Amino acid sequence: SAAFEEYGVSGPSGCKIILKKLRAEIYTKDAPSKQRMLLAGNTIPKQFMKGLTKAISADPHNKGFSIFGISPLKHIESVALADGFIIDQNVDIDLINSNLLSEACSARLIGGPGWTDEERKEALLRWLKEAEVKPRAAVEAGAGHYNGNLARAALMCYNALDATRDPRSDSRLMRSLYQGQMGDPMKMIENAN
Repeated sequence: SAAFEEYGVSGPSGCKIILKKLRAEIYTKDAPSKQRMLLAGNTIPKQFMKGLTKAISADPHNKGFSIFGISPLKHIESVALADGFIIDQNVDIDLINSNLLSEACSARLIGGPGWTDEERKEALLRWLKEAEVKPRAAVEAGAGHYNGNLARAALMCYNALDATRDPRSDSRLMRSLYQGQMGDPMKMIENAN
């Protein structure tokens, strides 16, 4: 985790750094192609998509009505609808009960079982700001087209990785594997292709 912290990529606030690095991919002059909106081809490295699929499927809250779960894209689209609803309806995050807050964070791969409600609220508010509020303002200010699917996929990948670094995580194996891979995080991303 020290290598990520060196780049300012640590904890829930690290999502800003990830989105800043991907800004040219997330905001484009021309509307994103259907392939890019569907996160197909080489939009996201296959290893990241496989990991995201497994992380989404591992959580019982994210399976929907299917015993097999849902695709990452469908899951991301559902989260985007929920994000829009929360912002459009001006939902007060402080009034969300603990179970719903846990489900909302789980859907975004935020945190883990050891997180407090306050940590979840802070992380969910940060997510909404980065995935919904700032992009709306940026597009309105002329930043171009926003690929919310790509932004949310990147945030979910980051959240899944960040959760493995949390000492309260229920996965010692994942933390051990992660710590064994601690090197330059930018090289890890480059080598994922």
